[in-house]
Amino acid sequence: MRHLLSVLLAASAALAQPAKPPHKTTAAIVDLEAKGVSDIETSALSDRLRVEMFSTGAFDMMERSQMQEILKEQAFQQTGACNTDACAVEVGQLIGVEKMISGSLGKVGKTYSVVLRLIDVKTGRVEQNVAHDHTGEIDKLLTTVMKSIAQKMAPAVSGGPQLARGAMPRPASEGKPVYKKWWFYAGIGGLAAAGAAAALLGGSGGDGTTTPVTDDPLGTPPNPPQAPAWGGSGR
Repeated sequence: MRHLLSVLLAASAALAQPAKPPHKTTAAIVDLEAKGVSDIETSALSDRLRVEMFSTGAFDMMERSQMQEILKEQAFQQTGACNTDACAVEVGQLIGVEKMISGSLGKVGKTYSVVLRLIDVKTGRVEQNVAHDHTGEIDKLLTTVMKSIAQKMAPAVSGGPQLARGAMPRPASEGKPVYKKWWFYAGIGGLAAAGAAAALLGGSGGDGTTTPVTDDPLGTPPNPPQAPAWGGSGR
């Protein structure tokens, strides 16, 4: 019994260890190509997108200043905007990130269009395309649109499930390993408590006798009380 308790306590301690933090994908953003929008506005929106991507928890974003410093040290020569996939991959290789994000910000009439690509630096493959149109003031791009785009791109690297339109999410307990379910810990706690009680009761008594311990740590429950038999009444 003591050996069983030791095993259960050791297993509980091992499972209680904090989980390692999830891996974050290293990424960087090439400033969006401006199409009918000022460079200042485009630069500000690129910075906001960088912040929103980091806030998803899926990306470890490199700051613009750090990226520029590395490119300067590598004597990277660039003519014009870095708006091609090949340019983004080359920049990603030089600064040492896993993913690059590039695209454009354009305006036609009163509608702004943000088009972004998530590119794998190792393979050069475009893993995700995101396009978002907004009709109205450009302020909305800063306060809402960039956050929405970042949330759409995060599942591509985090491996999280993407629900189909109208699908219901799975229950939180479904699909979890057995050691992550509440009833597993409740069972361990119950067995440990019962084992401890049995060990205490099964030790030597005050008169020097030894109380036998059964295989069942919970013991055999008493028989339920029986109702008295009704003999009827004669008149």
